[in-house]
Amino acid sequence: MSEEKKEGKSRRELITMGSAFGLMGLAAAGAGGALFKYMMPVVSYGTPQKFLVPVKDLPDVGDELIFDDMKVILRRVDENKVAAISLVCTHLGCTVNVVETGFQCPCHGSQYDTDGIVVGGPAPKTLPWLEIKPVPGGQLEIDTGTALPEGTNFEIA
Repeated sequence: MSEEKKEGKSRRELITMGSAFGLMGLAAAGAGGALFKYMMPVVSYGTPQKFLVPVKDLPDVGDELIFDDMKVILRRVDENKVAAISLVCTHLGCTVNVVETGFQCPCHGSQYDTDGIVVGGPAPKTLPWLEIKPVPGGQLEIDTGTALPEGTNFEIA
């Protein structure tokens, strides 16, 4: 009895090699997807929105009014001036919390002073100060899509 030696790979070897290459391909695709997701973080600043605040509902002088849904804080500077500051972190778009020393981002620890100026963390720029316009009916319109230089106050008549 003579054994004939087959040339090439056996069926078992081909299936093993195919499975190994398939698993390596899946691992490479998963790693590539994770790397792409890491390199392109999802930053959602939201669409610019405007909302109205009745002048009679403005906070007292020195107080602030927080609009959680709009991510805006409205500050009454004096009897005739108000300012609106965005609560969206300039790093990756998380909503900052109001703390005793100003604002702090819960996501990556960016810190801002009471005027929204960066004092620590990875945030690249100050919190945006927002445009405020009077509208008929004794209301103010706050535009979350229009940023103004920090320290910009709006005169209410």
